[in-house]
Formats: sequence, structure tokens, C-alpha cells
Amino acid sequence: MTLLLSDREVRELASVDRLVGPIRDALKVEARGGVQIVPRINFGVKQGFFRVMPVVIEELDLMGLKAFDAKGPSARYLIAVFRPSTGELDCLVDGAYLTAVRTGATTGVATELMTTHDGCREVGVIGSGLEARTNLEGVLAVRRVEHVKVFSRSGERRERFAAEIRQAYGISATAVATGAEAADAPCVIAATNTGFNGPFALDGSWLSDSAHLNTIGGTAKVLFESDPATFERAAQVVLDTEHAPGECGDIIAAQEAGTWHSDRVTTLAELLDPDAGYHRPAGITVFKSVGTAVQDLVAAAAVAAEARARGIGREVDILEAKEF
Repeated sequence: MTLLLSDREVRELASVDRLVGPIRDALKVEARGGVQIVPRINFGVKQGFFRVMPVVIEELDLMGLKAFDAKGPSARYLIAVFRPSTGELDCLVDGAYLTAVRTGATTGVATELMTTHDGCREVGVIGSGLEARTNLEGVLAVRRVEHVKVFSRSGERRERFAAEIRQAYGISATAVATGAEAADAPCVIAATNTGFNGPFALDGSWLSDSAHLNTIGGTAKVLFESDPATFERAAQVVLDTEHAPGECGDIIAAQEAGTWHSDRVTTLAELLDPDAGYHRPAGITVFKSVGTAVQDLVAAAAVAAEARARGIGREVDILEAKEF
């Protein structure tokens, strides 16, 4: 039987803190070579594109894909999880909200690895939307945070976001007037919708000399978050996929500007390799997340397990096994 989960049901079930552990475990599998994955596949259509992200993780009994249909200003996300042990289609999950949650959980994994225990007492957030919230939740899941500074271009939105943080998490939060003020913190999150062709949301000159930056997307040359100076200043850049340099606008801009230094770059999976013996370098560290099918399938499977335990969703029989 195949479990169907709508976006409404995913919102009821999914939380960043519950996904940090499963995603960390999956990245450990990836670190020891247990993941088969390819770069995301994009097909152009009129006024949009169609994207497919396949992966196989046999050690976790997971294989499948995320399909992403972008048309004009709207998008649809579907995650299909199969079980290699049986070949069965285990679940079909609306991936819209879940994409933001798994991104935040992955940021939590990175922050736990790349910062000290008391290194996130103050967090600066550039952005005030869903991704800003879920990435902050990722930091909150792994580190003690005492104060949050929020900047977005809309004064109303940043004030509302700060108020929501105070109410939801019981910590101090203030709206600030500039991105530079928000970025003046030991831990910084850049999670905005910068739109096509910029401008950059974060200027690398704003960061303190020992800051840790978590920054998301985008997966197109014309989408930007952090400027080339950010990567010039970084002592280390950690990616969630080795395929990011060929598709991420921030990275492509840094390559064209001559500020992308491959010898400072590694992946999140490599940080989890016990033989690597990771130690945080002195200076600025950057986690650049563009998302992977590993994160998507692990998140969908975890949410589906929770749904079955709570009797949420609808089980259907939609694929019959055929003899060859």
C-alpha cells in the first residue's frame, strides 16, 4: 500500500528538530559511499521548468525521487519513496512545506558540526519568510540561542517575524534596520527570496572575522544570496552536495569574480566521515545549502512513519507488481 500525504498533513507532522537526526544519519551513510545520486535534472518548459532529483540509499531501504514543477510564479513538489527491499512505492508526499523543513534540519546538522557549543548565543537572520524560520529552527535545535536580530526589506515583515520568534521560542528577538546590523553576529542565516538577477542579500564585508554563515539556494545562475566577497573571506565553505558549483548562482558569481577557492571547499557528508577528524578552522565558515534528494527522501520517509503511527493520511493500492 502507498501512503498519500497532502501539504496540510505534512504541516501537521513535520518539524525541523525531529528531522535533524535522520538527516544526520543519512549523511553518515553518504560519507561512507552508501548513496547513489546524480545532479538534479532540469527540463525547460514554456515559462518554467520541470526538475527531477533521484537517489538510492539501500542501507536505509530508500530509493525514489523528488519532482518539482515550476510554472510562472507557482510551483508543485512531489516526493516518491520506494523501498529497495520490496520494490514497493511506500509513499507519495507533497514536498512544498517539507522542502523548507528539511533545509532547516540540514542547517541544524551543519551548525552543530561547524560551531562551538556557545557559538550561537546571538543569531542574525537576513530574511523573514518560511525558509528564514525553518533555518533558524535548525540552529535552535542544536544550539542555545539567547538573542535573534532580524532584517528584511519590509519593515513590517521583520517586526512581525521578530514578534513571532519571541512568542514561539521564548527568546529575545529584535528587528534591525539594515542587513549589516543583522550580519554582525557570531552565527548568521541568509535565507531570502532575492529574485532573479540579484541583488545579493548578504555582503561578505558585513561578517565578523569568526562568524559562521548558513545560507540557502538557489539552484539557478540568476539566483543569488551571498556575494563573491563572502567566499573570498571564508576560511572554509561546506556544501550539502558536490554538484552545487555547477548550478548555484552565488558560487558561479564567485567563480567568475575569482573568489571561489576549491581548496577551501568540502561537503557536509565529508565532515561526518569519522576518518576525516574535522576541526573548525579559524576565521569565517560558510555552509551553503542547495538541497539534495537525500534530504528529501529521508524527510518524506520520516514524516510517513509518523503519519502511520498517528493514523494520518490515506493508504491506496496504486502499483501492481508485474512478472517479467
